[in-house]
Amino acid sequence: MKTPVYIFLFLLIMQLCPVRLLSQTQAQATVYNGFVNIKQNKAEVENGQLKLDMDLLLSGLSVGRYQTLVLTPVLRNGNHSFRFAPVRINGANKQKMYERTIAFEGKRVADGEAYVVLKSNPSLLQEVNYKKVISFQPWMEDAELILIGELNNYDDIPVQTYTNVLTDHFYIQMTE
Repeated sequence: MKTPVYIFLFLLIMQLCPVRLLSQTQAQATVYNGFVNIKQNKAEVENGQLKLDMDLLLSGLSVGRYQTLVLTPVLRNGNHSFRFAPVRINGANKQKMYERTIAFEGKRVADGEAYVVLKSNPSLLQEVNYKKVISFQPWMEDAELILIGELNNYDDIPVQTYTNVLTDHFYIQMTE
């Protein structure tokens, strides 16, 4: 009974306290309400490819036994947007379902589109080194980086969705 209350409070705080992602020249981490800490290590364009490297630190993040929290970084500029592969954090029973799917159908099917799948463990500090290379588009220069948090129930149907703007001007180093 306590877990849904903690998740609700976390997501409420996440909604009320937007944070800004600092540019890579400052090389500091931005605390995301004490639960998710995001640090942009590098974002550069080389040979028409955008190379993104950032660290996501998850601490004290508790997800209900039958729930999944999906954290998706998104670049957005007006009508244009690009959704990166999400980080999935499973509750205890959802993690067992995930492991069963790996055993019967393979890791590719179990992961789906996820960058990484983690088991919820509020007592651990979990770190995800998020690296992605995508084709660069001109609209990405003035884009904002947002983080969409989606809490899904047992059937993977979204129960709550929260959007948090990490930076309103995504700093991209041009090396061409």
